[in-house]
Amino acid sequence: MGFKGKHYVLTGVFVSVLTAYSAVVQADKMTDGEIIAIYNQVNTFDIETAGLALKCSKSEEVLSLATMVQNDHTGVRQMAADLAKELGVPKSLPAGRENATASHANTLKMLNQKCNDGFDRAYLKYEIDFHTAAIDAVVHVLIPAANDEKLKSLMKKILPGFEHHLAETKRVYASM
Repeated sequence: MGFKGKHYVLTGVFVSVLTAYSAVVQADKMTDGEIIAIYNQVNTFDIETAGLALKCSKSEEVLSLATMVQNDHTGVRQMAADLAKELGVPKSLPAGRENATASHANTLKMLNQKCNDGFDRAYLKYEIDFHTAAIDAVVHVLIPAANDEKLKSLMKKILPGFEHHLAETKRVYASM
């Protein structure tokens, strides 16, 4: 991966983590609807990135991983949306999440440019960084900020799945 590609991946992960940690300062002010919206945004990002892997990768291991990630995150996103409906909370992203959206778009663009050369390693490296940052944000920002016990419980229940994705991604990356 050239410097420019590394820059996009690292910038994307950095912006996502920075945005999550800036929320720590205001975590006590976040509503459960905002937490669910952030949670769903992050899941959507990974669904889209996995979809790109399904389009670009030629590796059976990467395709299998991307299928698992896409299916699992689609299910998680639906569970969170169902909980928001049950709790009667509107899902709305807090101010500042536009940076995460722009960063994700840049990452997709960079990865898409690698469809013919170097995609698998760039995708896997991004996924390792992304899942590491997402797990950290869920544990240290979103769960502590959640008000409703059902929301906290859902995130705690799903966390081992995210950790499994990270472990599998590291395993596949190490085998390449």
